[in-house]
Amino acid sequence: MMVILIISPLKRALCLALIGLGSVAYAEKDAPAYQATPIYVANQNPFVQIFGLPKPEPGTITPKGRLDAGFLYYVSNNAIKNDDETLIWDGETAQYNFRVRYGFSDQLELGVDVPFIDHSGGYLDSVIRQFHRMFGYPNDRQEQFDKNQIHYKVDEKGTGFEMQERQSGLGDIRFSAAIPLFSKSLHSQRYLALRPLLKLPTGDSQHLLGSGGTDVSMSLAYSDYETLGGINTVLSANCGVIYMGNTKVLRGLQRHFAGYGGVSLDWLATKHLEFKLQLDMHSAFYESEFKQLGSSIQLLAGGTARLPGEVLLDLGMSQQVVTDSTPDLGLYLSLRHLF
Repeated sequence: MMVILIISPLKRALCLALIGLGSVAYAEKDAPAYQATPIYVANQNPFVQIFGLPKPEPGTITPKGRLDAGFLYYVSNNAIKNDDETLIWDGETAQYNFRVRYGFSDQLELGVDVPFIDHSGGYLDSVIRQFHRMFGYPNDRQEQFDKNQIHYKVDEKGTGFEMQERQSGLGDIRFSAAIPLFSKSLHSQRYLALRPLLKLPTGDSQHLLGSGGTDVSMSLAYSDYETLGGINTVLSANCGVIYMGNTKVLRGLQRHFAGYGGVSLDWLATKHLEFKLQLDMHSAFYESEFKQLGSSIQLLAGGTARLPGEVLLDLGMSQQVVTDSTPDLGLYLSLRHLF
């Protein structure tokens, strides 16, 4: 289920952002009074999420000796097919991700992500159809399919994949690090970090739980508390390059390199509440004539509430913007705690 005009996604994102709640965190040596973090979600296209596309992270790092542990639930829905049915995407993908970041020193953060992936018919079909009716969006794509079924199929240039049953299990585990850069030359309220990532093929590629290959990426993450500080807003940005090892999924169409990036705004509404708006994009992961396998732009909106005991609750949504290469709608919930 994916839309073409940018107006509708923006309207929907702003509507759902009102139910989201903001992001705050912890102090470290020479760090801001609170740590603004981008929305920790990446494109969950069923044929992109198998790769090691990094989720956005801040330009600050976890303080020395502290442990930042979190759990992410992100569910997204797809409903699209072309006229000759060489491409059919009807299903729901849910990610349950356990995430840890440890401040090994003032100059090094180490981390690991352990995802559990579930591809199924899901439960959002009725919710999305009712939402579309409420706000005047068409349901043409959703009504091509029966509710809550799963069918993923791609057939192009002699390369194909098809899955019609629910599949779930361990995804590809990721190991990461973060190193602050230019700490002496940047302004005291601007932070830049280098963030390498290694993704290992621990998930079953036959069931879209992983790619079957090893991926490596290198990101630059930037957090700016100064430029929009007068309106209590933090500007964050990230960019990078990913190398993808040989996949066992649509191997004949695979590209080995892709670029990615994004920008986010984090408004501190109150001491305990923030609202966020984020735009993420990446280049194509496949050499394909299907736009669903091409480059993507995704809009995210939501926020975080700081709860007692240094617990952070994140809520929000993702929305496809101008292409069909991201799910039409995704919902996320995250809990984090700094030990």
